[in-house]
Amino acid sequence: MRLFILLLAFNAVFSLTTAAQKKDQAPATEQKIVSGTILLNDKTIPNAQTLLASLRKDWKIKTDSSSVAEKTIVFTGPGAATVMIAFLDYPVPAAEIATAARISWLWKNGADEALRHQSQAVISVVGKEGKSLDLHKLFTSVAGGVLENTNSCGTYMADQYLLLSKGFYTSAARNMRDNQAIPLYCWVYFGMTQDQELNSGYTWGLQEFGLAEMEIVRSKQSLADVHATLYDAALTVVQYNLKLQDGQSFTTVDGQKWTVKRSKAVYQEGETLKIDY
Repeated sequence: MRLFILLLAFNAVFSLTTAAQKKDQAPATEQKIVSGTILLNDKTIPNAQTLLASLRKDWKIKTDSSSVAEKTIVFTGPGAATVMIAFLDYPVPAAEIATAARISWLWKNGADEALRHQSQAVISVVGKEGKSLDLHKLFTSVAGGVLENTNSCGTYMADQYLLLSKGFYTSAARNMRDNQAIPLYCWVYFGMTQDQELNSGYTWGLQEFGLAEMEIVRSKQSLADVHATLYDAALTVVQYNLKLQDGQSFTTVDGQKWTVKRSKAVYQEGETLKIDY
């Protein structure tokens, strides 16, 4: 599935940008792809022009150079990013959804509701590597528009195993649109664990922004406080693109000051930045 999405996105980028590249002969820049799936409850493809109009009017998204085919919509969005919406008339594999649903504490009925979906709308946003935050915001706006204009139940981001309900996602997307809030729960998974009276937490998704994942390991603080501290730290590094190094100190948006240490991950692969809390 992931390979399919990437191939579709790159084909869209190639068709829309080749002419411009030939004209100015500018060297190609590294591309970043943000992709995810809208889970559709039926196999009805929405009217493309209606959807594009909604994205422009309700979500304030530029949809320049739009191209519509039977099952795809491609357009150039803000920042010269390419957006493609591809409608697939089959569901995401049940095993994937079931795995994501087991850890999806933000969608309590995810296992029942998401597994009933019948088809997909795969959204791919392609742009410059250094604009990951802007690309994620654009993806969220497009996803909000597709959710509002389809018979859908939620969203699924495969790389993060992030499964979110339609109500939660559209509310977060509107809050981003209206209040410039960062919908971090739409992009990053926060895992929380308890071992007797010690609490731990970890992120999964910061790597999509070119940032190191974070962990708080075996803290004596409450699970709620561990979660809040980890969220605050993750929000700060995403918002300000802080590429923290081992031993570096930083102050979060809530005014907390922490020093991170890089070491072997406890709850995932590779290395993570540890917050001693």
